[in-house]
Amino acid sequence: MGSQENKLRISVVIITYNRAQMLADVLTSLTIQKRLPDEVVVVDNNSKDDTKNVALGFRGKLNIRYVFEEKQGVSFARNAGIANASGDIIVFTDDDCVAHEEWLYYLELPFLRDPSIGIVGGDIFAHRVKGNLIEDFCIAEEMLRVGAYSKKEEGG
Repeated sequence: MGSQENKLRISVVIITYNRAQMLADVLTSLTIQKRLPDEVVVVDNNSKDDTKNVALGFRGKLNIRYVFEEKQGVSFARNAGIANASGDIIVFTDDDCVAHEEWLYYLELPFLRDPSIGIVGGDIFAHRVKGNLIEDFCIAEEMLRVGAYSKKEEGG
């Protein structure tokens, strides 16, 4: 199923604004994927920090395409990412995320199994705890929900 001849080209699009350190974290997580991305399109949405240098610093580890989008806004940035992506599958993640090491591997499988599939998604789990009461609550609620879901699957 995952043979080289069946492999699709995957473009990962990351939009970012003034989060250079977080961008480094998500890019690092992409370097250790079981199924590496064919390209990573980093859309800098008019950042004033070190975003460009961080993105370009991953050349050699990832096939990075840096795009500067001056017009502020998620829709402008996502559209710039789509316009600059060349993959068969375009995958979005955010600059404050860290991808599980098997994320792209399992994301590609449904497309290989059924060519009529046009979109897939999955759970997103909190990664960072900043000590904020609301964030702490959301993370705790999420963990309880996932735990309950896992027990339900096991018949418990």
